[in-house]
Amino acid sequence: MRILVYEGPKQLRVVERGDLEAGPGQVRIRTLYSGISHGSEMNVYRGIAPFFSRNNDSEYRLFRPVETEEAWHYPIRSCDPGVWYMGYACVGEVVETGEDAGDLKPGDLVYANAPHQSEAVKSHREVIKLPQDLPPEFGVLFTNLMTAYNGILDTRIKLGDTVVVSGLGVLGQLVVQMAKMSGAHRVIGVDVLDKRLQTALAVGADHVFNAASGEDVAYEIRKLTNARGADAVIEVSGSQRALQQAIRMAAPDCTVTALGWYQGACVDLNLAEEFHHNRITLKSSQTSRINPDIRHMWDHKRKEETCLSLLARLKLDNLITHRIPYEQAADAYRMIDSHADDIIQVVLTY
Repeated sequence: MRILVYEGPKQLRVVERGDLEAGPGQVRIRTLYSGISHGSEMNVYRGIAPFFSRNNDSEYRLFRPVETEEAWHYPIRSCDPGVWYMGYACVGEVVETGEDAGDLKPGDLVYANAPHQSEAVKSHREVIKLPQDLPPEFGVLFTNLMTAYNGILDTRIKLGDTVVVSGLGVLGQLVVQMAKMSGAHRVIGVDVLDKRLQTALAVGADHVFNAASGEDVAYEIRKLTNARGADAVIEVSGSQRALQQAIRMAAPDCTVTALGWYQGACVDLNLAEEFHHNRITLKSSQTSRINPDIRHMWDHKRKEETCLSLLARLKLDNLITHRIPYEQAADAYRMIDSHADDIIQVVLTY
């Protein structure tokens, strides 16, 4: 099979490795498509993820300095045990099943949280059978959908709300649609790329603003809302400057949901002005944990089932903008890293 190797920051290549076999309770999947994460994966590709210098202590829930040998280091291979940051949105065909592998059988189209490689072996409990009438490549959006929906659960949108979605990559485009489905009266999209703004309008946004236009977008949103501001802001881009502007867009006593993964010290964050005087709540939405207010009703399985049903209801046609052969994965990563204006979601084809 073929796997990816990170030799160093922004150094990637495809190499051959021995084939896999399915054991008891497992299935072997031949990969058809995998989606590249423009957030988490790119932070690792660039070498700026915190795990290269600090360890997330699972007992104390703190990032702490680590010894050199304990930190992440190169080379990193997609087949290394525990690797989650070299792809986690795989669609493929079941080609082999071990004993006691549930109701899965060869030929089934499935989604798996698996890395960018030509084959994967997963427990049958970790594999999701996709609807037969779903275009297979749309399945790579399932992980993004789970992340976006977590942001919706954290934001608790009410009927009639004005909601701002800041950052209109693939996550933002999904959030726009789900915010509308959740009862928002007005959804406003904000980005710095005109193509993404036009896509947001096509999938359901009511208004869009280009944050690079020079106008004060927070002020313009106040004018749209009788000087109040947005009832909820979901910041998806992972940009520190965008997070600061999201705080300015929110109405007094309202919440900004931070869905992006922000890197480094937030030098652009000003907590002395709107954040303090408007009593803004800043909430992190991390996809592995569900809003504690609803954990008695919602768990990962229910979120998974909901997102699977949403795949057939959302407008996904315009979200996959680039399809690149797996052998050219290094080119795909370089293209995303350069922030090409016309990119929303890049999919590797096998």
